[in-house]
Amino acid sequence: MIDASTRLCCLIGHPVGHSVSPQMHNAAFNALGLNYVYLAFDIPPEMLVDAVRGLRALCAGFNVTIPHKVAVMKLLDELDPSAERTGAVNTVVNNHGALRGYNTDLHGIRRVLEGRDLPLSMPALVIGAGGAARAAVAALTDLGFRRILIANRTLERGLALVEFARSLGASAEALDLEEGRWRAIECGVVVNATPIGMYPDTGVTPLVAEEMRRGMIILDLVYNPPRTRLLEEAEKAGAVPISGLDVLVYQGAEAFRLWTNMDPPIEVMRRAVVKALEGYRRDDRR
Repeated sequence: MIDASTRLCCLIGHPVGHSVSPQMHNAAFNALGLNYVYLAFDIPPEMLVDAVRGLRALCAGFNVTIPHKVAVMKLLDELDPSAERTGAVNTVVNNHGALRGYNTDLHGIRRVLEGRDLPLSMPALVIGAGGAARAAVAALTDLGFRRILIANRTLERGLALVEFARSLGASAEALDLEEGRWRAIECGVVVNATPIGMYPDTGVTPLVAEEMRRGMIILDLVYNPPRTRLLEEAEKAGAVPISGLDVLVYQGAEAFRLWTNMDPPIEVMRRAVVKALEGYRRDDRR
């Protein structure tokens, strides 16, 4: 029950109607009996300053998604090293009016890759050049990759991400999407950090099986659907497919930990995400 003692967490972005974060976090709060509630607010860019000012007074913490992950940084009081390293914020903790920004996308990507037999002597390919791609580049360099290829539709944004990768100590090269397709097979890990293959456009993929090889790791940051066409192609090629759903859950779990100082119920969060995604697809079929 929501009452005067309820603590608010939320998501701000534009748009946010597709998000399953409310279902994920509210399931976690309920599982641990916490008097928290999580809401999603559609905040256009011209309202970001006013929104953050209000959240400073109202929220225990909030998540940030497209298109605010970079713009919000100048509105905060402190930046965690994860935010400084990626140049983007997706989680904010409110400590008695002082706002500190974090990047838990970095945690989520590292979590799904660490512990695997990573081919660090081979290059990694990141498809895309937005905020998710920046987190992917930072995670890959943290894990020991020293050669990174960046494939993006616009060369200018790809070159900016190359400079970012080089600032982290990696050798990097910008490619267009077509060159990225035929260079992918020389890489040990491929990360799709674009919306290609996202529901409802599930029939498209940035790579097909013939452009992959057995044993390479394919991480698709798209989580709706959890099993994308890219991951299906990876299975055909004998590659190792990793769903973006896992990244979503782990980054959300880290945000939960930051807000509550409690261990998150990760499996509860995972089940809530799966159920929410199934519900959205059922609704669209009606």
